[in-house]
Amino acid sequence: MNDTNYITMIDRAFEILYYISNHQDPVGISQIAKELDLPKANIFRILNTLHKWDIVERSENDKYILGKGLIKYGNKAKERMNLISISSPIVKKLSQEIGETVNIGIKYEENVLTVYSEEGESSSLVSKLIPISPLNCSSMGKIFLSHATEEELLKYFSSNELEKRTINTIIDIKDFLKIKGSIIEEDIAFDHEEYEYGLSCVASAIKDIDGKIIAAISVSGPTSRLKFKGMEKIKQKLMDCAKSISESTKYI
Repeated sequence: MNDTNYITMIDRAFEILYYISNHQDPVGISQIAKELDLPKANIFRILNTLHKWDIVERSENDKYILGKGLIKYGNKAKERMNLISISSPIVKKLSQEIGETVNIGIKYEENVLTVYSEEGESSSLVSKLIPISPLNCSSMGKIFLSHATEEELLKYFSSNELEKRTINTIIDIKDFLKIKGSIIEEDIAFDHEEYEYGLSCVASAIKDIDGKIIAAISVSGPTSRLKFKGMEKIKQKLMDCAKSISESTKYI
């Protein structure tokens, strides 16, 4: 491989995983070293690290098979792909109806990660948005925060150096608690120019069959344009789409 933009040890780790995955029986370090022409010491360190994270399992005779940790990560990837395949036609239809950008986001650590987006009418503000944003100043983020425990909220607002991006940005837990109840009651959260001046968003929760929030759906656009089109109308259409996607998740 001529590409220099990769890390050799990680590349070798995947090479070892690929080798293990192609063998039905457990394999040992000597066998891997011989077949892949790699130093035993390197293989030992790589396998020890992978074992720590349950990516491989070690038997009593020091041979290795794939670990249960891969199932967890595989299921996460499967859930995400299934969510996108289910929601994409609904998201596309909503975007066409209202002419605004519609997003699907999931909670990723202490941020919101946009995993799917259907663009609406052109807007320099929307086009500048990056696919990851803080929980406290995004409508989708507020959906996730509203269902956090008091302990989790205290940790989030006290442990992070939250940026006051605009005069409306909520960086104090007391201010968030004032709106938490209404977000839960209505299943709707707003970003009133809290991430970027001139840009507003509204979001609703996507839930699984047990009522657990697995994602959020939002509409974002220039504040003046959303007001002109009617925020109440957009909100209702968004809630209908969130409900439709939530009902479809029972098949995931």
